[in-house]
Amino acid sequence: MKVLANVELCVSCGKCERICPNNGIYVIDGIPIKCMHCEKSPCLNVCPEEAIERINGKVVLNKDKCVGCGLCMTVCPIGAIRFSLDVASKCNGCYDREEELCKLVCPTNALDELEHTIDNKQQNVISKFKKIYSYI
Repeated sequence: MKVLANVELCVSCGKCERICPNNGIYVIDGIPIKCMHCEKSPCLNVCPEEAIERINGKVVLNKDKCVGCGLCMTVCPIGAIRFSLDVASKCNGCYDREEELCKLVCPTNALDELEHTIDNKQQNVISKFKKIYSYI
């Protein structure tokens, strides 16, 4: 499951930013910005050094392979990749842990596995459309 941000619950406390070992999340005006581990992963596909790979369903950056070209930052659709000392920095989804650290420390549960909630809402809408179309 992906950890997604519910901006309505974020109080900009900064706990997620401080706990992240990769400096991979930051909050701007109450909006937590972190890698969404996109299915198509434009950053992974554009990296000329193959410094970005998918591990355990997460898009992970290997800083030792990064040459600092900036292509990944350019193609990231949500601006979740930053540069520090000419090396890319991004959320790795805590691919080597049971749960993402940012989710564990968030006092309002603004960072949570909302994917399940979104899927349920989509299924609800689909079932309503099916019901409507069954009358036509």
